Amino acid sequence: MSGLMQQRRSPAQGRPVVVITGASAGVGRAVARRFAEEGARVGLIARDPQALEDVKAEVEAVGGSGFCAAADVADAGAVLAAGNSMR
Repeated sequence: MSGLMQQRRSPAQGRPVVVITGASAGVGRAVARRFAEEGARVGLIARDPQALEDVKAEVEAVGGSGFCAAADVADAGAVLAAGNSMR
């Protein structure tokens, strides 16, 4: 396994878990895909639900598991709720 995910693993699944904000485009989307290539469980947070579903499909196509939650990171409560919805 690469250096990206040598530290944290989900005890229940034995696979790393990461949560990425801004996951629907640009750097966030690229990071989500890269972790997925390593087999991670990837929590995807961004404002656009349809774009999140597209990224989830990409994540799953390369071997990861995707979980989506639409939220605006400018709203702390929405981000907290998004994270809690992924448990």
